[in-house]
Formats: sequence, structure tokens, C-alpha cells
Amino acid sequence: MEVEKRIVVNGGMKLPIGYRFHPTEQELILHYLLPKAFASPLPSSIIPVFDLFFSHPLSFPGDQKEKQRYFFCKKREVSSNEHRIKISSGDGYWKPIGKERPIIACGKTFGIRRTLAFYETNKSSSYCNKTRWSMTEYCLAGFASAKVHNNYSRLL
Repeated sequence: MEVEKRIVVNGGMKLPIGYRFHPTEQELILHYLLPKAFASPLPSSIIPVFDLFFSHPLSFPGDQKEKQRYFFCKKREVSSNEHRIKISSGDGYWKPIGKERPIIACGKTFGIRRTLAFYETNKSSSYCNKTRWSMTEYCLAGFASAKVHNNYSRLL
């Protein structure tokens, strides 16, 4: 019997029956995002790279039935007074909601978590409607002066 070696298929997770990818925030930061940012080996290739800021949430890779999906995304520079992260397709934007929260491991802040909501552009008016889509963004903390390879310092 041949075992499937590829974990990410069509941009979504492909795990053996009965397995679940359910990492803690500390595990996401320390074992996935930090190694990815510094071009170090990852424990597995379960998280695909996808720039979701260029796509509507309905077109994200993976199974739409899954409540949670994980993606690596390159860091995007946003001005300090910017409250929205627009996507280039013109379908809407991601807006931060709530406060940024530190992710602490071993008594140190390694990451920042923030929640964003997706607002869809209403084609018939100039208003945007808040949708059911939300995203939790995990960013590395305290690495601004360090050289981050490939500009990966964000996990969504």
C-alpha cells in the first residue's frame, strides 16, 4: 500500500482520515510562521502559500466546507492611517476589527494576532456590506530589524 506523501493538494489540506490540523497560536507562530519567514524547514507542507488579498474569499483554495483554512501570505506594507486592506479585484476589502493581541510563548511576545472582516462592494450603490467572512491574521513581532527571507511574516 502506497502512502500519500503530498499534504497540500489543490491549495487545500489533504490529511489521512481521522487526522485534524488544529494547532495552537503558539505552534502556528513558533513551528510554522517563524521558520517560513527565515527560510528554515517546516514540520510539514500543510499550509499553502496564497495571496488572498487579490481574491474574493469564495475563490480561496481548499474545501469551502472547512471552517478554518490556513495560508502563508507575504507581508504587505500598509500606511499607519490605513484602516482597510483592499483587494485588487475590486470585490471588497478586509477591515481590521477589535484590538491586536500579543501571542506569548516562554514569557516572550513572538507574534501578534488580529481579526479582520470582509466587506463586499455593493455594485448598485457606493456602500459596502459586511459579510460572514472573517480572518485571523498572525504576524511575527519584534522582527522588524531582522532580515526576513522571502518577506513571509504573515500567516492567515
